[in-house]
Amino acid sequence: MTKRLLIPALLLVACSKEIKKTNMETKLDRNLHHFNFRTAFMSGMYEGEFTMEQLLQKGDFGLGTFNNLEGEMIVLGGKIYRATADGNASEVNNPAVKTPSAMVTFFRPGQEVDMINLTREKLEEWIDKNLDIQKRMYAIRITGSFDSLKTRSQHPVYEKPFPGINDIIDNMVYHNREETQGTLVGFQLPPYLEGINYPGLHFHFISDTGSGSASVGGCAPGFHIQKAKLSIMELTSFSVDVPRNQDFYELKLDREKSKHM
Repeated sequence: MTKRLLIPALLLVACSKEIKKTNMETKLDRNLHHFNFRTAFMSGMYEGEFTMEQLLQKGDFGLGTFNNLEGEMIVLGGKIYRATADGNASEVNNPAVKTPSAMVTFFRPGQEVDMINLTREKLEEWIDKNLDIQKRMYAIRITGSFDSLKTRSQHPVYEKPFPGINDIIDNMVYHNREETQGTLVGFQLPPYLEGINYPGLHFHFISDTGSGSASVGGCAPGFHIQKAKLSIMELTSFSVDVPRNQDFYELKLDREKSKHM
């Protein structure tokens, strides 16, 4: 039997099976749905009316936050997780919990790649060479053994007027972890989505729960993965639920603030 070699960047493992669907079904399956848009969120809209029930109707994979910035959101396999400022994560089972900002899709990968010794920098190099980052949208899932991982979250805010996004960023809490099994949930999005979403690469992390251990998670700006499986889905459309409440109508939108983070 031929041995399977793991190389850092270019081992294509498998493509998903092609299933006959109608044009409408195919489009919906590859749609990235936004609850709110980035400029509104970054301008200080930290409360929204979108529920977890509504969110799961639009996708089973994605990321975001919760009202009053009560943790980072990770959506994986149709389950929603909340990673709080202490770095711990738990499943959200209340369908009435709300979000001011989130993005989801129904994740059906079209290709899978095995990699070793993967860092964010190496991943960005691979993406630059193998994906069309200027024109196309991608959902990306990475599972594996993390030698090291940096996660972040933020403390919730309740008192209005809410602090500006710069204050939120300055007070984010970072956690460094080693020897962790888990999954990165993220998107690689093109520049033309700026204002609606985060251009470039953005990941949230949720750990596996083995032997009764508690989950950890958060936004994941840095990582080193010993053995990683990269799964990619190209997205072909996007949609936006625009807020319809008084806070939004009175919000002063600041496009410059959407360039942070």
